[in-house]
Amino acid sequence: MRDRRQLQLIYIVIVVLIFVFFSSCSNKTSQELLTIQTISEQSWVAAWSSAITLSPDENRLYVVNSDSGSVTAVDTDSETVMWEVPVGVGPSTLAVSPGSDRLYVAVRNDGLLVALDAYTGEHIGATVTGPEPYGVITSVDGKTVIVSESASDSVSFFDAARLELLKHLDVRSRPRGLAVSSDGRSLYVTHFLKGDLTVVDLGSRVVRTVTETGLENNASQHVAIDPAGGRAYMPHIRSRVNNPNLAFDTTLQPLVTVVDLKTDRIITRELLGLDAVDRPVGMPSAVAFSPDGTTLYVVNASSNDISVVDLSMGFGIGHIEVGDNPKGIVVTTNGKTAYVHNVLSGDLSVVDLDNFVENDRIQVTTNPLPPDVLAGKILFHSSDRIELAKDQWISCASCHFESGHDGRTWIFSEGLRNTTSIKGLSATAPFHWSGDRSDLFDFNSTVVERQFGTGLSEEENAQLAAFLGFEEFTPSPFLKTEATERGRLIFETIGCTNCHVGKTFTDGLLHEVGTGNRLDERFDLEFNTPTLLGLWDSAPYLHHGQADTLYEVFSGKHGQEHALNFKISDSDLNDVVAYLLSLPSSD
Repeated sequence: MRDRRQLQLIYIVIVVLIFVFFSSCSNKTSQELLTIQTISEQSWVAAWSSAITLSPDENRLYVVNSDSGSVTAVDTDSETVMWEVPVGVGPSTLAVSPGSDRLYVAVRNDGLLVALDAYTGEHIGATVTGPEPYGVITSVDGKTVIVSESASDSVSFFDAARLELLKHLDVRSRPRGLAVSSDGRSLYVTHFLKGDLTVVDLGSRVVRTVTETGLENNASQHVAIDPAGGRAYMPHIRSRVNNPNLAFDTTLQPLVTVVDLKTDRIITRELLGLDAVDRPVGMPSAVAFSPDGTTLYVVNASSNDISVVDLSMGFGIGHIEVGDNPKGIVVTTNGKTAYVHNVLSGDLSVVDLDNFVENDRIQVTTNPLPPDVLAGKILFHSSDRIELAKDQWISCASCHFESGHDGRTWIFSEGLRNTTSIKGLSATAPFHWSGDRSDLFDFNSTVVERQFGTGLSEEENAQLAAFLGFEEFTPSPFLKTEATERGRLIFETIGCTNCHVGKTFTDGLLHEVGTGNRLDERFDLEFNTPTLLGLWDSAPYLHHGQADTLYEVFSGKHGQEHALNFKISDSDLNDVVAYLLSLPSSD
């Protein structure tokens, strides 16, 4: 009898608790209920775009392979590859849906958002994005896919089921990394060549504010939110261009900036200088956290390692060597294991986080590049050896990001020098603004003079030259129009082709064009004719980088040789600029 009464009492208590729960839920807004649901979903305590991601149940691991143009799925129990499928040219990041059934991939060079079946890798669909999509992430409810479009300075929102465009939002230049807050209300966007962090209200899909973290901050392609949801962590470098006394450790600094998400302001006292909290490292590119948020793991793409930082004390407690050019990291929910994506060795490092050691490697793809080109690409992106750099500080890629440029002008011994792209080098000799590099084998001097390395062997120098000669120009996202055709005719009529000649738009000669200052120049006032291919992606302009736009180049402020505003009408000038920005065309 007593047992029966106890069961009745328990039953009554359960009924009362259920009633109280549903009564409290009925008083909550739909947004608050969404927040409760969100927090209960393990994978959405924090979410950000990455080249590597885990399924919510952690049974599968997914990575993008940029050179191979593919996505690989790995079984985490057996640590074996389940499948590898092609998705297009240059995939950059991927995201798994909260329901675990779909993968969304940003395919950068093809300008596509691709959807895959997360279990089989089967193609579900694809849609065209703005040019150079980089980051991809889904909303908390899984109904929307968000893509950063780097070349068009925009973020787009797509219906996750139908892959249809919902909204196109203009933001500041070069958006890359994306993160969604755990309550699903805010989107955070990094900007690659600046220290800006844009905050987008996901309810209205408009920019709420922009946090500026520093004028010299650079290479910001990732942002992650700590498990508590109060801080955003942005790994990047600081390009110290205002320093005239350049040495290996005064050019670049490896940093992680911390932003308070309640105030959208940087927390200066929590800035992490990785060279101070850890041994010298190169190119911090991604971060992840321990489940309790007390430990930060920073992936360093040039020095091929991970910095382990105790956030409560603000200093390093571990250092882990991994593969070539690591760009992404995920940590399991038990905090025991991290998986690190090594882009150029085509594998994953399996890291024991209790002992801070790499336990295993999982090969996820075979890089299709010719062996000498791949070897040269690894050299180009690495600061991991004394031959390449002193104290792992600088790689070629530290300034020539992804074979492009850093958008900076440096005070070198020969004068002010705006960083140029290395794309198309094989057809545009000689090199440098002063033409002091005659062929692709001369860049070993740059390794010694700029990176303070001891220098490459003859074989390695040939490999680096093979890679430099392999890189091609990226087609312009500005399409041919009637205006560009008018601009081409004007360009050819007014004499621009006297120097910018042929398919590469350069005569390979030195000319004095009125941009030099004798007090600044070590050589002379003549400068190597730059190619015009890729102008859409190479601002600022001229050897001193003092022209922010092509209109300023032609304004007469930087020598009369390029003062087109005095020679042609405003309408004709607009057509010429449109033509130049369309080079090289996708044709």
